[in-house]
Amino acid sequence: MTSEFYAPMKNKRRGSRVAGYALLVVSILAFIIYAYLLLNTDLGILILQLTVLAAIAAFLAVLAWIGYTIATAPTHQEDC
Repeated sequence: MTSEFYAPMKNKRRGSRVAGYALLVVSILAFIIYAYLLLNTDLGILILQLTVLAAIAAFLAVLAWIGYTIATAPTHQEDC
């Protein structure tokens, strides 16, 4: 195969790499900001409460989605 065939794949890989580095930098910065707000401000307890609330909400939303999927799944009856 020629290099012309692989050219679009290289562009996609480059874009994915940029997105990957962007996610890496954003997540590190978000952690630093979160840790600072949690440990060095008067908002620490509120931030901790909101974090726990968000974690529990996400967990229960996944459980609700699983329950909905099970409840609305078509039933298969086997022939006897």
